[in-house]
Amino acid sequence: MNKTDRTVWHSERQRGIGGSECAAALGLDPYITQRELWERKLGRLPEVEDTERMAAGRHIEPAIAAWAAEKYGFHLRMRHQSLVHRSFKFMRANVDRLVVGERRGVELKNVDRLIVQRSKEWGDEGSSDVPERHYLQCQHYMEVLSFDEWDLIACIGGNELRRYHIERDEPLIEEIVERERSFWEMVIREEPPPFDYDHQSTIPLLRKLFPGTSGETVALPPDALHWHGVLSEASRKVKQYEAVVDGCKAHLLELLGEAAIGTLPGNRGEYRRKVVQRRGYTVEPTSYIDFRFKSIKGDANDE
Repeated sequence: MNKTDRTVWHSERQRGIGGSECAAALGLDPYITQRELWERKLGRLPEVEDTERMAAGRHIEPAIAAWAAEKYGFHLRMRHQSLVHRSFKFMRANVDRLVVGERRGVELKNVDRLIVQRSKEWGDEGSSDVPERHYLQCQHYMEVLSFDEWDLIACIGGNELRRYHIERDEPLIEEIVERERSFWEMVIREEPPPFDYDHQSTIPLLRKLFPGTSGETVALPPDALHWHGVLSEASRKVKQYEAVVDGCKAHLLELLGEAAIGTLPGNRGEYRRKVVQRRGYTVEPTSYIDFRFKSIKGDANDE
């Protein structure tokens, strides 16, 4: 996608809510909050920079589509335009592919294998068990196009293809429409949704919204004292628990001595230590002890 195409694409996205934004508009996206999406719709944040991962997804998408067509017998075509809901103009869709001769669409995803392994949201092939934000995206598309089914094709780790089949969920779609309508009304009124203070993206968002300083001194409201107290107490507890963690490690390392593996009683797992050598490329060579716990199920956790 060249610079002109991206400018047009961004302009289209500011005119409504796309499928990939559905979860954020509902306040259910783990990576972006309602507030950030609202700020972007009003053009108050810079455009998202094109990352290597985003570029990889665009370049790999045609290969995933070709592989899916071959593996599953699809005849796929692209729809080179932004589709708009028949009644709710704020609901828009830029779909990856449509199945020729059927009322069914296809969403293509390039997924890191580690993400699939660590997440419980990805189910077996043929199921509808996909991450919530992808599930909502497909339901959004089905409503815009008046379809009853959608397939999500995931290319996992570059060498495994899975097909997930998602059917229209009418009660969920009714909720999607209502909550997207509510969000879009906030955009039209320029009425900001509240910050989700516990969301992982809120601090980075605040840094983008307030990147500099005016040099002024302001009197903070009374509730600032409450949050200052919570922050101070939490910071103190973090330091205490960090000390506890270090103390536990010290006890276990002493018990291990020079051994490479130490097994816990009752087959509860094992601790492993090994010497890790790092070559000195642009930094000085280092050597350290890698120490970690391994449960009996084989899930290793860094300690």
